[in-house]
Amino acid sequence: MNPLLSIWSQPTKTLAYMLEKKSVGYGVVIFLLGSVSSGSIAFAATGWFSGMPVFLSILLSILLIFTGSLLGWVIMTALYTWIGKWLGGTGAFSEMIHVTPTATILSIWIAPMNFLILGIYGSRLFEVPTENLGITNLPLGVYFFMNLVTIGVGIYGTVISCKGIGLVHNFSAWRGLGVLAILTAFVFVASIIISIIMAFLLFSLVTTVG
Repeated sequence: MNPLLSIWSQPTKTLAYMLEKKSVGYGVVIFLLGSVSSGSIAFAATGWFSGMPVFLSILLSILLIFTGSLLGWVIMTALYTWIGKWLGGTGAFSEMIHVTPTATILSIWIAPMNFLILGIYGSRLFEVPTENLGITNLPLGVYFFMNLVTIGVGIYGTVISCKGIGLVHNFSAWRGLGVLAILTAFVFVASIIISIIMAFLLFSLVTTVG
């Protein structure tokens, strides 16, 4: 079985195969390929690499995405394991780490689209948007099509993650969705708390300086 192909037609069997047959090193390869695919245009319109040669902008983008992916892999695996056990699951971190990368396989398949966009618009992608309400330098039709594809891949990736969590914890994909829902709520609340703390510290600093 080739997970890069079977993920579309046999997601459950692919997850089981990843759990039983594939090593952690295979997960690293998946994240590397996913980073090359999505990282090539991940920082488009941010202006972070404005003025840099296109090759250097792409290389830095891929390196940042790959580093973040590996860190996120460990964190998400730990959270999937912990929250899943809280919901009655029986899985272990050493099992979950094999299936967590599976959803990222989907992003590898959008590489042709990303590379085509990169080849057509080049350095324009990495400049601060000066048109289309400051959202993007791309034609709106292209921009919305890219986002539609990305959203579709993201939705299917969520389904894969739910199935993977359920497989490892020996419960249903619906309970796997519950794990993701709890994690999303946790991140949302944590973000609000951090924002409030940062705003308070900034206000205190401004007041002190004033």
